[in-house]
Order: sequence, then C-alpha cells, then structure tokens
Amino acid sequence: MLGHPATVLSAGLAAAFGAAAWVRRGRPLHPDGLVLNAALSLHGAPQPRGVAFLDEPAELRGVARLSRSLGLPAPLPDVLGLALRWPQPVAGATVARITSDLLLATTGHTVAGRRLLRPATRWAPGMYGSLFAFATGSGTVLLGAVARRSWSLPANFDALARAVEQRPLLFDLVVASPSGPWERFGVLRLEGPAQQDLAEPMRFNPIRRPIPGLNPAAWHRRLREPAYVAAQRTPHRTGVQLHTRAGGR
Repeated sequence: MLGHPATVLSAGLAAAFGAAAWVRRGRPLHPDGLVLNAALSLHGAPQPRGVAFLDEPAELRGVARLSRSLGLPAPLPDVLGLALRWPQPVAGATVARITSDLLLATTGHTVAGRRLLRPATRWAPGMYGSLFAFATGSGTVLLGAVARRSWSLPANFDALARAVEQRPLLFDLVVASPSGPWERFGVLRLEGPAQQDLAEPMRFNPIRRPIPGLNPAAWHRRLREPAYVAAQRTPHRTGVQLHTRAGGR
C-alpha cells in the first residue's frame, strides 16, 4: 500500500539530499556562506497574531548566515539564503531560554510570488521569504525579511564582508497571511565581523528549533524533517574563521 503522499515525497527528498550531501562532503544546498552577528528589534505587527515573536516588543541577539543555495559563482544568479538563530526567554517554559531557527530564501513579494523561489544577483535590495506557512492560533502566516535599498550590494561574499565592516545591514521583518499584505513587525540588523564556516557549516533546523507559537504545518513537517536529517548526516570538519578569501566566494 502506498503511504501518505507527503511521506513518500519526503523519503525521496531524504535520499536525494543525503546522497548530494555525501558527494559534496557537506550540505547539498547553501554549501558556502558567511556568518554574521544578528540583532532583532521587534515592535509587534499592527494585527495581533497571538504569538509573542510577532506581537510583543523585544530585543534579541543571535547569528545569521547569508549563502548562495547552489554555490554558483558570482555574478551568476542564485537563490540566496538568510538563516537566523537566536536564544530567547520563554515565560512558563521548563527551561529559561530556548533557541529558535528561521530559514528564509529569495522569493517574490506578491501573493503568488511569495510561494516561489527567485534567483537573484544582489543581496540587497531583495525579499527573503519563508516559502512555507506557519500555523498560529489565529491562522497561518508567512514570514519574511526585506533587505533595504540603502545597502544595495551584489551577491558575492567579498562585497558582503567589506560592507558589514563599514555599517550594519538592515532588513525589515515582515509577516503576512498567505493571501494578505505584508506587515512590518521589526528590524533585523546584521553586523560584522563576517566569518566563514567552510570547515563546519552551521546547520539550521527550524523543525527541531521552532519559534514558540509558530508551528510548521503538519504536511511541511512530514515533507522536510527527513530531508533535514539526511542532509545533515555527513562528516563534520572543525573550525570557523574570519572571512579573508578573495574572489567573491
């Protein structure tokens, strides 16, 4: 008997991602990136969602990783990734702080476009979206980060490392229902120094480290969790170093 379609598809994705990760001796997607310091200044969205991360003021500190998904050399277009990780206090939790991950990639901005990955040639300006929806007590939402035009920058790592040494890189954090307008709920600030993670790429998993109150849809979990595990079950190497390499990668 055939299994649930999402289960069958997830098994296929797990096999494909695991094989690709083994061949590349690392992650199958977003193999190279730069790690930056991240500050999230949250002020709350105009429309309450019943989720502290979206509704309440907060100042959070963490890390971010900007990457090119296929590892194509600049200036070729590639789907760009923005991964975030931060610890935060949780009222009533069994532990004082928990860690959350959020994965975003370049998408369109419109209702239709926000569901489609979009290759880009510049880190900014641009729209980085969650692609998949999160369930809240009041419905489903998509998350995004809009890179401001004030730091327009080509999508190569040398340019990124130089820019972040001079000033913080700003994004507007936004939320929307699947068919609704984007609403701003905070500002993301990326700061240097930029670090390479070639030796041991940071591994993000929003299924295992969710944002409290934002739960990936059940079909999303069935589809992506086996793929995350397979992609990350690869030999580890050690070390993170400051970005010093020339050539844009």
